Amino acid sequence: MNDMLVPAYMVTLVGEVDASALDRLRNQAKSQDQSASYTAIIMKITGLLMKQNPTANRAVLGWPFFKQLFQFKTTDISVAVEKSLPFLPGLAFAPTVKNAESKKISEIAAELQQLAKCDESNNATFATYMKILKRIPRPFAVWIINLPYLFPSLWPRYRGCAAWVNAPSKAGADLVMTTWPWPLTFSFGIVKQRPFIIHNQVQPCLTIPVVMVFDRRVMGGGPAGRLFSEFQKMIETADTLLAKEI
Repeated sequence: MNDMLVPAYMVTLVGEVDASALDRLRNQAKSQDQSASYTAIIMKITGLLMKQNPTANRAVLGWPFFKQLFQFKTTDISVAVEKSLPFLPGLAFAPTVKNAESKKISEIAAELQQLAKCDESNNATFATYMKILKRIPRPFAVWIINLPYLFPSLWPRYRGCAAWVNAPSKAGADLVMTTWPWPLTFSFGIVKQRPFIIHNQVQPCLTIPVVMVFDRRVMGGGPAGRLFSEFQKMIETADTLLAKEI
């Protein structure tokens, strides 16, 4: 999929957010015997953002010289899931969680756990993906995998909506900045205590580094900046905003 990237179009925004509300929401879920991983919460927030900001839920797709701005109508969010295979450790599998905006956080978390454990015998999408990788020569495999870029109707089926969520913190990275083959990426780093300014004083605070990468053909800097600000505010108020969504 990276073969389809045009880095010159991609812009990266970086921030650091108070994660206390995220932590309180997770503890609230635990008290109700529910699961609420950071990834599941971020995916829920991303789904809500796509629902509330349809102009961000778009992509430039189509054949060369015939590309157009395609509007997505779903809040299906794709996510990075790591798979370990012989001679290919850490393979990136990109499944899609359907209707993330309307699902409970615990439902998203359970689905993520299933996707992390799935194999070719119990997940048709993963089985198809592996058949392409194993049995088709690379030039043809690349073309097949990238068909959603050429045929916009295939994108919602195999890539979800415009947004992708990536959680490199699972591998121990404090923060990772890169470009992914989606027009809008939300990434986050490790949630931990860091120096933070509170009431004009430097204090230890539980924070989360966040990154948003966007395609400037879809959004200008102003709308993207406001979307990123909204994303950060939703994280900072997650315990009240999503209290009924556990």
